Amino acid sequence: MLKEKSKNLLAGMLMFLMVTKFYIVYFEFASVSKFLMLFSLVLSTILIIDNRKSYNWVHLAFFGLAGIQFFMSKNITVFYTYYICLGLAAVDFRKLAKVFVVINCIYFALFLVSNLMGIHPTEYIEARNDFGFGNPNSAFICMYLIWSAFYYLIFDSNRKSDYILMFSMVFLMYTQTTTRTGLLTAIMTIIAYAILKQADLSKRIHRIFIASFPIFMSVLSLVMGTVLSSSYFLNKVLSHRPLYWSLYLLNPSHGINLFGYAANIRDILFTQRTPLDSGYIWTLYSHGIIVYFALIAMMTWALYYLCKENKKDQILLIVSLLIYCFAESIMIDVATNIGLILVVQTLTHLDIKNIGNRRKGKIS
Repeated sequence: MLKEKSKNLLAGMLMFLMVTKFYIVYFEFASVSKFLMLFSLVLSTILIIDNRKSYNWVHLAFFGLAGIQFFMSKNITVFYTYYICLGLAAVDFRKLAKVFVVINCIYFALFLVSNLMGIHPTEYIEARNDFGFGNPNSAFICMYLIWSAFYYLIFDSNRKSDYILMFSMVFLMYTQTTTRTGLLTAIMTIIAYAILKQADLSKRIHRIFIASFPIFMSVLSLVMGTVLSSSYFLNKVLSHRPLYWSLYLLNPSHGINLFGYAANIRDILFTQRTPLDSGYIWTLYSHGIIVYFALIAMMTWALYYLCKENKKDQILLIVSLLIYCFAESIMIDVATNIGLILVVQTLTHLDIKNIGNRRKGKIS
């Protein structure tokens, strides 16, 4: 058995690798990504072996499902991400979140400074200063990852300086990138925070309302990507996302299926002018119906369990990332959705047998 300090160190190293793997694409060192992936699998394996007694049959069932999906589609994304989450689930999440914020801040600052020095020159897309990320949304995504994790850490803070910093970050990034999607996401997260602060989670109706959020967002995305895909108003507000979603969902030869497609399906069938900016639609399309519904079910369970435990800070983190998943494909990556670690951790408390016994008791 590893000591607590050793586990925290390994988990910190693993988190560093995941964030580095995400940022390294912007630095145009994509070839290093395979090495980082291999090393991260080794670290996660060590943590999984040490924490093996904490996993239950639900963990194993989804592991098997992810393995089958990988075998059928040759897309390793879900399998790899889940395997990393199993390793990171072995340590205290709050410590991981702090490491996550620090590492992201370092990389983000590095981009800004290098841009100012002309090492990674600022690019302009439709006259929008994107800090050299090559896309204004990319800069806002990187800021939002820090922002949402920091929001989680200061959830119960009474210091005004914390919240001034929070709003300043959003204001700064919006004035530089003018990404309407990012601004709307930040506003929705603030609204979610206000609702959670007032919610009485001892009431079952409130727990169900919050826990059903992943289902609601899934249905909303599907309706917009099919029935309402030609809506002029929605396409104008959402930068033509519903129209692009429909091109994937309703594709006559390569529509949604049970196990999804290879990771490069977008490059094979579509062009750069046909983006798929949606965590829900992209996960459903590229990873298949079975994995997608299992993932949404796990997120729903996680939120309900956290409601029962009154862990509003963790609920806000998951919800804030699910909100941004509506407009950006950030769902299946630990570096962009650390809420997945919380989801895997809560599965430890899921016991279908006990749930079945409680229902039988109520019936009798």
